[in-house]
Amino acid sequence: MTKFTAAETLAVESSTESIYADCIPPFVERGLEDLYGSLYASLPQLQCDDLTQVHTYAAWRDDRLSAILLYCLDGSQIRVINEGMYLPPEELDRFANTLFAHYAKVSVISLHAQSVSQRTPQRPYTRMAVTEDIVIDLPGDEQSYLAQMGKSSRKSLKQHLLKARNELPGFHHTVVTGEAISETLVEQIIGFNHARMAHKQRRSAIDEKARTHLMRLLRARGWVGVISGSDRICAGTLACRFGDAVYSMVNAHDPQYNGYSMGNLSRYLLINASIRAGVHRFHLLGGQLSTKRKALGRRHKLYDIRLYRSQLFMAKDLLNLALLARKSLVYRLRTWLEDLHTQAHPGKIAHTVLSLQKALRATRSHLRRLSGSSV
Repeated sequence: MTKFTAAETLAVESSTESIYADCIPPFVERGLEDLYGSLYASLPQLQCDDLTQVHTYAAWRDDRLSAILLYCLDGSQIRVINEGMYLPPEELDRFANTLFAHYAKVSVISLHAQSVSQRTPQRPYTRMAVTEDIVIDLPGDEQSYLAQMGKSSRKSLKQHLLKARNELPGFHHTVVTGEAISETLVEQIIGFNHARMAHKQRRSAIDEKARTHLMRLLRARGWVGVISGSDRICAGTLACRFGDAVYSMVNAHDPQYNGYSMGNLSRYLLINASIRAGVHRFHLLGGQLSTKRKALGRRHKLYDIRLYRSQLFMAKDLLNLALLARKSLVYRLRTWLEDLHTQAHPGKIAHTVLSLQKALRATRSHLRRLSGSSV
């Protein structure tokens, strides 16, 4: 964490906002977690990057923290670095007004991957969906969670769980947290992920940099579910807990246990452990909604927001707006294709698109086999 220095406090109407230049004050770590409960708005996540030139904006209402935004100055732009959170519209307006008043040369403020309300900001703006967070809203008990699943999902989970308990000596599930999470355990679960990707002739996204990042996060907020037998680890889910939310980042199993649907069991058992611990939301991150939907995951769209000092500066930002529109279009096309796969009877056009997509995937897979590539 960067060293705390003196703050410049600005009075705005009856509220108070403060700017801390080149500084992240001590109250920020707890404040971010209490306000947003988001992995991507947490200091353990953000500290994986260089924070030496990061500034802090904090706002209070009725003597209580109401907003914390960490940001960088980049010429005429301010870039907010905490993500994946919901910022009330009135707090977004306060933030924009305060920073535009404080930084006379800044013309645009950008925020990435934010949850938004329907109310529009006071200043000229654009917001476009660019990514997502797939979230399970957890009920108060395990039985209610299981009952909400589809009939086939419930049946499959029960059958595989019974089979694993009957056939694997010493089968049990535990949750390991914080400093008790060893590098050996993390390496084993990452190794399962690599083996699964290699079987699909793909390269795992977890490289050395990602591994180091994961280990730091797990040491700070780790919530790791592990399925073990009497002599070995069978599967695991690398996750972090922030307040009443758990974020699942890696879910993998030993390929020799494919017949037990061990990956699904690992996720299911960690969800049950989260319910018992009073967790309200279980985050599955983005992508692969078709499989995560069976676990009751629901898509929450996240938006890129650009706030402008005036309409004139918005008009001058056409290139960045075009790039953002392209990014949003790619995301919306991907989600459209995912949703097509869930339709029992897609129309003729949708059926043609799905057939073309299937053919393209088969061609890519064939080319990979011929070239021996894992990319």
